[in-house]
Amino acid sequence: MALTDTLKLSCHKATALIERRELRPLGPAERLGLWMHLRICDHCRAFEKQSRVIETLLLRRSVVNVDSSALEARILTRIG
Repeated sequence: MALTDTLKLSCHKATALIERRELRPLGPAERLGLWMHLRICDHCRAFEKQSRVIETLLLRRSVVNVDSSALEARILTRIG
């Protein structure tokens, strides 16, 4: 297999790498493959942007203690 075959990523693999890099640094081949994929895939770039927004909101929520008990109760009554 050539290096280009290794670097070709499916959208499924690319989104997994986007999420994984929040937990640990990616290796050089993973970074390069993801970079190449994000250059050509609008959908994965949108996923990356949404992922960053969600991460920012979660970090902000953990800093500011928000009382979400009413929302949690509403959700539980709708699903239960």
